[in-house]
Amino acid sequence: MHDLVLKKRIVIYISIILFLVFVVILLLLFRLENVIVEKSGDYYSDDEIRAKVLNGKFDNITYLFALRAETGGLDPIPFVEKIDYEVIDRNTVKIYVYERQIAGCVPVMGKYFCFDREGVVTDSTDSPPQGTIVVTGIDVGDVVIGQRIDSGRDVFKNLMDIVTLLNKNNIDAKEISYDFRGNVTLMIDDDEVLLGEKDSYDLEINNLSNIMKTMGEGAFKFDMRYMDTENMSVTAKPIDK
Repeated sequence: MHDLVLKKRIVIYISIILFLVFVVILLLLFRLENVIVEKSGDYYSDDEIRAKVLNGKFDNITYLFALRAETGGLDPIPFVEKIDYEVIDRNTVKIYVYERQIAGCVPVMGKYFCFDREGVVTDSTDSPPQGTIVVTGIDVGDVVIGQRIDSGRDVFKNLMDIVTLLNKNNIDAKEISYDFRGNVTLMIDDDEVLLGEKDSYDLEINNLSNIMKTMGEGAFKFDMRYMDTENMSVTAKPIDK
């Protein structure tokens, strides 16, 4: 009986020793030291991604992080569509971040709901995400994350055409505003641009940057509703601040 108890104790001790050796090997040889971030957008910095992804208790161990990512999945991150990973070596992991392509956001009941180019609502936030165009004056109905904005098809197509033109011409507008007649106004820094109500704004927006560069310092209201297409000139008046 004594020998049986001794054998059991020996087995237990050996098991504990082997476990401790395994833990030491993990800590010494498989410590996660390098996290490479490869992302499709610029909404988050590399350090922000690392902080949001590596938030598990044992994520400092390369293969324990991989195990968590593979079995439980990584925590969702606002404005990120997909996160993937690759173990490069025992101390290095590469994280692939696929950010949602945000076209703009609409204010509803104190929140800002972001939508992609298909009009699908992706996320909500308390303030407009930096660099995202705020769209006002359109009826969006009931806003539900994961569903398309319930607005007129023609209105949304018109909006997406404007967003595409602004991106194409590297114009950072902070707001696109519609009035009750469908007239469009852009806010670009402190400048106000009146586009009016048209089926297409290609000519106006494609020439907007050059027209704005002709003005001096200060804020201006550009009236492009009746642009002189022959001379590419518009009326511009200073905005008193």
